[in-house]
Amino acid sequence: MTQLYSTLAKIYHMMYQNIFDYDKEFNFYDSILAVNQCHKILEIGCGSGMLARRFLDKGYDYLGLDLSHEMLEIARLEVKSDRFNQGDMRNLIFDNQFDAILITGRSIAYITDNQGIINTLNGVHKSLKDKGLFVFGVFEANRIFEEFDDFEQIMDCNNKNIKRISHLEKNLATGWTWDWFARYIIEDEEGIREVEDQTTLRAFTRDEITLFLKLTDFRIEEIICEGKALLIVARK
Repeated sequence: MTQLYSTLAKIYHMMYQNIFDYDKEFNFYDSILAVNQCHKILEIGCGSGMLARRFLDKGYDYLGLDLSHEMLEIARLEVKSDRFNQGDMRNLIFDNQFDAILITGRSIAYITDNQGIINTLNGVHKSLKDKGLFVFGVFEANRIFEEFDDFEQIMDCNNKNIKRISHLEKNLATGWTWDWFARYIIEDEEGIREVEDQTTLRAFTRDEITLFLKLTDFRIEEIICEGKALLIVARK
């Protein structure tokens, strides 16, 4: 697992409140869930609980799932709730089924092999009620590889200056995959420290993710383009 979700979990929590508009993201999910009368929901890739807080405040019967116990520790502290489980999306086992399952933050990008994708989608299918809703995002391969550029980000977070320098390399070993090398320079009252991190991510073409969903018996209702991502609404 990338250090971003383990040793750098607290840095992630600070950074991504500057990077993501969680209110906008929540409103997107909330509008879809409300129209489809979904109350009991599972969020996969819940991270440090920024969407969880909003779902719980709105009255959803919510459960969050994440692979990183460090992220879940932050979520439980921030949200003041224990509606979180540690687990792997490739091995979903629940006693009760959900009205809707969300994979947020394009977390499925960390599953880089075809069998892992199939296992994830089959697990989601089994965990949904009949005609249950599945909403998730993927990186869109055409856009990722057409604009395959390094980038830098600088953020001021809680008296910390955080700079992330990102270098990308194509590897294409198991699909539309690439390696993300990141160097974090963190400056605060204690001084300056640097941490290097590396992970592999996967993108999908529209036809590819459509085929994966058909193979696992999902019916696609809508595909929404958003920057370099596709947001997919499907039904069991």
